[in-house]
Amino acid sequence: MPEQDRPEQEAHASRRVTLRPLLDFGAAEWRTLHGFFRDRELADWNDAKPIKMPEWLFRRVMQDEEKTGERAGFGVLNERGELIGSAELYDMRPHPPSIPTVATLGVMIGVQALWGQGYGREAVAALLRWAFEERPLPLSRVRLTTFGHNRRAQRAFLACGFREVGRTERPGRTDVHMEITRTEWLNFSATSPL
Repeated sequence: MPEQDRPEQEAHASRRVTLRPLLDFGAAEWRTLHGFFRDRELADWNDAKPIKMPEWLFRRVMQDEEKTGERAGFGVLNERGELIGSAELYDMRPHPPSIPTVATLGVMIGVQALWGQGYGREAVAALLRWAFEERPLPLSRVRLTTFGHNRRAQRAFLACGFREVGRTERPGRTDVHMEITRTEWLNFSATSPL
């Protein structure tokens, strides 16, 4: 990953959530993350299939993607330092080596017992803070897409300052497109408790 895009050791966002760059993971964290990506329900919520590759290959693929600068991935740690999910910025545009200004956000809380308790919202806020304020070359816009029926996620994204910019109807589902600009985030975060 280019030096200017390398995340700090840990980006602190709230009293409960800390983001740790994937490249700083230990063996236990890689095992846990691999388990999240193998889970069928989590994959369904992310419009993906559960991965089947072994952990060592999963780790190598993820580390290689991080090093290209086209993706900035983090583990979401709870207040006890336990890995409970992941948050990432991917599909960086323009692609490195150009300086990316736009990215797509993805977030997953992998511990289902913690769903609905605000950890996802805090992870999103932490990632936006890093993208717009702490990243050496801040992004200008972050976008995302979520399922129309995932109202919990939409509420969390709205609570972090995102706005809906459109919907796409597909066979059997609706996709909701949301985004936030750096200016919107700076204005929002100046008045938000997140």
